[in-house]
Order: sequence, then C-alpha cells, then structure tokens
Amino acid sequence: MLVSAIILSNTNSDIIFDMTSKCISTLFDSEKIIRFEIILVESNKKFDRNIYNYPKNVKIITPKDSFNFHKYLNLGINEAKGDFIGLFNNDLVFQKNWFSEILKISNLHSHVLSFSPVDFNSKFTPLEIFNNKNYLFGYKPRIHVAGWCIVVKKELFNHITLDENFDFYFADDDYGLTLKKHNIKHVVVKNSNVIHLENIVTKELKKSKNDFFEVQIYNNSIPKELIKSKSWILQDKKLLEGYIKFHNKWGSGRSLKIKNIISKVLDFFSLSKLNYYLY
Repeated sequence: MLVSAIILSNTNSDIIFDMTSKCISTLFDSEKIIRFEIILVESNKKFDRNIYNYPKNVKIITPKDSFNFHKYLNLGINEAKGDFIGLFNNDLVFQKNWFSEILKISNLHSHVLSFSPVDFNSKFTPLEIFNNKNYLFGYKPRIHVAGWCIVVKKELFNHITLDENFDFYFADDDYGLTLKKHNIKHVVVKNSNVIHLENIVTKELKKSKNDFFEVQIYNNSIPKELIKSKSWILQDKKLLEGYIKFHNKWGSGRSLKIKNIISKVLDFFSLSKLNYYLY
C-alpha cells in the first residue's frame, strides 16, 4: 500500500531543517510494510537542496504563490499517487504503527474517509474522552480533527475541496464543518500516536517578523460578539483574520451553536444528510 505524505515546510533555518528531517525519518521508520511517498511543499522561495539536503526520494514543490495552508495542501494533493493521503505539518514525530492503527479502523468502517491520530501530550486530547473506546467519531477541531495531522482516503476529494480562503488559522475548523455538511465521517484513533511539537514554526516565523502575520483588519469587519467578549483573539491579527473568515462563511458563534444542536437531533434520527442544508 502507498500512502502519499504531503508535508508543508518553510526551510529557512537549521532548526526548521532538523525538525522537518526528523518528521520525514520517523515517518519512514514508523511502518515496516507501508510505503510512503513524500511530497514536501516548500515555502522558502530561495530553497537550495545543496544547503538543506533532504533525502533524494523526497519530492519538493516550491510554489510561486505566497504561503497558503490549504492552497499548498491542494498542490500536494494534485501530485499524490497513494490510496491514502496524509496532510501533515512538518513539526511531527511519528510513532510506531501509527498508520496501521488507522488502517484497522478504516477496514472496520469502510465508509469513513477521514482520520486523525492522537498526541496525548496535548491538552486537547485527554485520555478520558475515549471512555475506554479505541476511536471516536466527531468533527470538533483539536479534539477530533487534528489539523496538524489528517489522513484521508484519496476518494474524499471527489466530494470536497480544501477552501483556499483559509490560509492558516481556522483551516481545521473549516475542514471539520465541511465534512459535517457533506455527511462525511471523521474518526480520531486512540492507538494511532503522533507527537506534535506545537508552534515551533509559528514562533520562528514571528521571531523573524515574517510579513505573513502582518494583516490589515478593518474595525467594521470584527463581529460585535467578539468585541463584547473582549476575547484574546483580538490581540492576534492573523488569528482574528481567520476567525472573521470562518464566521463569515459558517455563521456567528450563536448561530453555529444552534445549528450544532439541530445537527445532533438530525443525527439521532439518522438524518445527518440534511446537514447539507443546515450548514
């Protein structure tokens, strides 16, 4: 079996190169039988393979366009040859048999098209959420949908596309609701373990004052509910931009809560297909 691993990177320092190299090497070492096709989508326009010497079997794409999380993933998806496709950050450390555990659930539930592993070092995936189960269905970002590591069956993209309006923050939120809208099941797998070295890349970019994080926000575009709550999101312009995009597409926080309640009722009566009209 071939798994296409799409890894996004911005290799502009030894720290990032070493981290991405570890991501690649632990991926190759994690499985004995599974074959991995590595597609590295590189943000550094001046990337030089003589300086940053990734393995020769790693295919490197350097897009002309500026970094955009979903756009870069879509470029990798277009090149992917595997039956399964991994959508990966470069700050991951893959544990033994992580994909084999996902494959077990896939074989058990052939209709499921989307999967996430677990990092139990993360505050978002405490062990107790599984309640002695080996996997959970759901769409909640950071709990069920780990945007830093998603595995899908290639056929998923016959039904949906990744919305390129989401270039960074809230991309996983948008992905989860897109699945829910189209009644496509997503599973988080307890025994599939991947360590996420959170925020290393973001900190490196912010430290270098990368202009990706310099965003123009107009006050009249900020939701009133966010201003009233005095949320910490207001302090981060890039995060705020993602929040505005998400709620412009899917509705206000209040309307989404109502929709999610209705969705639970639809699910109880096996009417989840109606989510398409709800969202």
